[in-house]
Amino acid sequence: MFTIKCKCVAKEQDLLGYQTLVFKDLENSQFGYQYRMVTVFYNWEARVPDIGEVGYLEYDSVEAGIDKYYDKNSKEFKVYNYTNLIFYKFVKEKDNSTKDIIL
Repeated sequence: MFTIKCKCVAKEQDLLGYQTLVFKDLENSQFGYQYRMVTVFYNWEARVPDIGEVGYLEYDSVEAGIDKYYDKNSKEFKVYNYTNLIFYKFVKEKDNSTKDIIL
């Protein structure tokens, strides 16, 4: 699992409910990549960021035919059909510029 400080720069939703989000890495380009494109599954219950939001993205890489997930309908573990980066959660960075300063 990976966590990066990033900014959401694009998002799209298909007809089946899957969302694709694009994030720009703001600190270090891990593995030499400046952008990450992750998939949010149709039944995922986490808040999805708006375009322009800055914060911390938690995501993971899955490999088709190797990595598995639990299907609650069939009560079985199944292998992923596609290699992808999958979205876990996004935590918005708090804006510290609005705090009062006491001297």
